[in-house]
Amino acid sequence: MISATLMKHLRRLLRFSLISLGCAALTVPALRAVEPRLTIAYEGKTTTFSGAELSMLPHQDVTAFDFHEKQSHLYSGVPVRDLLAKAGVQFGEKLRGKKLRMVVLVHCRDHYDIAFALAEFDENFNDRTILLVDRQDGQPLPDALGPVRLVVPGDKRPARWARMVTTLEVISVGEDSTR
Repeated sequence: MISATLMKHLRRLLRFSLISLGCAALTVPALRAVEPRLTIAYEGKTTTFSGAELSMLPHQDVTAFDFHEKQSHLYSGVPVRDLLAKAGVQFGEKLRGKKLRMVVLVHCRDHYDIAFALAEFDENFNDRTILLVDRQDGQPLPDALGPVRLVVPGDKRPARWARMVTTLEVISVGEDSTR
């Protein structure tokens, strides 16, 4: 039989544990809400966007076939060029010469990394719009794909359709030549 003193201590411990769990449950969603969903690194500066900030930006919709799921979905997201422009990346007539050596590295939470030439995001070089999507078929992305995903319409292989995107890093490749 358990003594009255031991029962009293067990009840206190249980009460403290429940209160602690309740406090943790209240603070974890609040912390997630302010965590950056996307970071853009360019020329030594870092620009971050929260989920709320991304959702407030103008979105475009595209219907595209998901090769992994073998079905089409309606995706809604922000054009990557718009996000890069907000971080200071220049497009249009400014994208020439050495700037054509710029590459956008896409880093994902699952350690998947891909690269794009910066010119692929410029409408003067390319007719397609690459989107960073946060919605699929009118719903937030599932956890296994999000919170944001890169959708690259027109790619014959979906290898650059990156899920769980965390960072866009804009770098220059190649060396300066003295020719």
